[in-house]
Amino acid sequence: MSPGASVTLSCEVKPSSAGWRFYWYKAVPELYQNKYKYLLVPGSDEGTKDNYYKINDQKHTAGYACRAGRGNPELFTQFSEPKFVCYPTAPRAVLTVSPSWLSPKASITLSCQVEPPSTLWRFYWYKAVPDQSKYSYSSRWQLTAVYWCESGSGRLSNAINITIHATPKAVLTVSPQWASPGASVTLSCEVKPSSPGWRFYWYKAVPELSNTYKYYSLPQGTHETPRDSYVVHDQKHTSRYACRAGWGVPQFFTNYSEPKIVWPDSHPAAALSVSPDRDIYTVDEVQLTCTGSSGDWKSYYQSDSSNCTVWGNMTGSSCTFMSSDNDEAVYWCESGSGEFSNAVNITLKSAPRPKLTVSPSWLSPGASVTLSCEVEPPSAGWRFYWYKAVPDLSNGYTYDLLSDSIKGTVQDSYVVLGQKRTAGYACRAGIGNPETFTNHRNLKQILVLGENSDSHPAASLTVSPDREKLYIVDDIQLKCTGSSTDWRVRRIRQSYNHSDVSDCSSWGTMTGSSCSFSSLQYNVALYWCESESGEFSNAVNITVHHEGLLLVSPVHPVTEGASVTLSCRLRGENKLSDVIFYHNDKLIQNDSRGELKISAVSQSDEGFYKCEHSGEVSPQSWMGVKAVLKKSSSSFPVMWAVGPLCGIVLLLLLLLLIRF
Repeated sequence: MSPGASVTLSCEVKPSSAGWRFYWYKAVPELYQNKYKYLLVPGSDEGTKDNYYKINDQKHTAGYACRAGRGNPELFTQFSEPKFVCYPTAPRAVLTVSPSWLSPKASITLSCQVEPPSTLWRFYWYKAVPDQSKYSYSSRWQLTAVYWCESGSGRLSNAINITIHATPKAVLTVSPQWASPGASVTLSCEVKPSSPGWRFYWYKAVPELSNTYKYYSLPQGTHETPRDSYVVHDQKHTSRYACRAGWGVPQFFTNYSEPKIVWPDSHPAAALSVSPDRDIYTVDEVQLTCTGSSGDWKSYYQSDSSNCTVWGNMTGSSCTFMSSDNDEAVYWCESGSGEFSNAVNITLKSAPRPKLTVSPSWLSPGASVTLSCEVEPPSAGWRFYWYKAVPDLSNGYTYDLLSDSIKGTVQDSYVVLGQKRTAGYACRAGIGNPETFTNHRNLKQILVLGENSDSHPAASLTVSPDREKLYIVDDIQLKCTGSSTDWRVRRIRQSYNHSDVSDCSSWGTMTGSSCSFSSLQYNVALYWCESESGEFSNAVNITVHHEGLLLVSPVHPVTEGASVTLSCRLRGENKLSDVIFYHNDKLIQNDSRGELKISAVSQSDEGFYKCEHSGEVSPQSWMGVKAVLKKSSSSFPVMWAVGPLCGIVLLLLLLLLIRF
């Protein structure tokens, strides 16, 4: 405010209530106790009913406070926090600041001068510093604050609004970065955040093997240039450049910019080679080798100009590294004597994933099955390895390489002959020399062969209730039987994909060889058992529905010649009448009976069945028919009967010959 102006003080009691009187004070600093003493201003001895007070002809910086009282005897509030009326000119004391450009971590000096001199001062910002007329500090943060000083005699200086700016940063760009030998290159330097008044300095940056740079001023770059660009003529060799900027008197400097490289060399003094010399994947170990006249080398990475010791392992002139992330970057070598190699652009691709398919996944005992392995993303040059997946209840699966797959196959398919039992298979692929492998097609991708693949499985899975389709209110129990005592029950949900393989412990309760669960939502899933000894059971398909009409049909295939009964069910009702039955969408029964009975099942009865009741049609269910293997008759009983008969005939012939 201007000297001599009027100032209005306002005082508010919180929480607000009536009956208060207000008292007005001048706040005078007490330096040794780091606090204020409060002197009533004229006309405020008895307090005022009004919660405001006007001070006329205010000429100097001053601090004020208030408090309120009520009742008899009077109860007082505490003094308010002092507020200061500041004058930028004509103070009794003068506060000065150095330097004029302020940035975080820079040292700031505040000085107070007063006539006549006073020896006791304190500076106000966030804390008081008594008994000094000069104070220096540094700040780690950007901020804006008001500063002033106070003397022991009550004098207050002018107030100064100081803004501590973010540390300016010099940013260098080069154009062109990839230049023809002898071409001109333009360096441009920008200060961020931008502001006027900067002068620019230009340097050649030479790496030191201690991960730092030495900076050499360019011709005409020894003294500052007011322009923010600089042209390097006749650029013949690969070089690294940097800039920085200065401002004010005495001059404040930014840090050096991040160095930038210009690549004009068609015949560099050093060479960089890369192994493996092919598409590189995130599972590969990459080796960069520097060759040239120097014995001291570093390999660099363009994104942040960091060297191999940060992201790899530097041994002699070779750098090895691996990356788990997709990445594309430029790599090069530099020597302690300033030589640059060629630059190599390396793209690290996602680790390839093998995708295994099995055809057919449900087959008759003794049939052949074809395994197909596809690498994603597709590329040429892969060899394929084929494995049998053996359950390991503590660690997913172990993988046994098939005997004729030790050296891999060029073909991406493999035929398993005479498949008699349910089994799990996996594949992986390798490329290059030395060979880089994909991961195994892990347990999440194994396709399990179903029940029809084994008429006499080493392990079996039974379901209770014995129905393919169930409601969400049904309690379901899956039981594993076989020669093993340790089991796990697994499933693949059709609503997801073949990677959605999980154990009973994730969605049910495993007790011994039994898994109990109830589903809270619709799902279609394939279930099977696995034992510690590596056995697979038959697999069963179970669908869990919310409500509606369901066909009651057996989970397992029915043996040829056996009888079976199909029925229809609504949630909450056990038996329905007047049900229509269909086989492969063909009407086969339409009467008052609620069941479809087949006394002797044959192969022609296999297929899809559904039922209809009161106009509502159930989802169709598959009923499989398992053929009975006919035993071949033995020739032993025939030989047993014919042998003695032949002996008797020969004996009679001998007796006749002796007689005659």
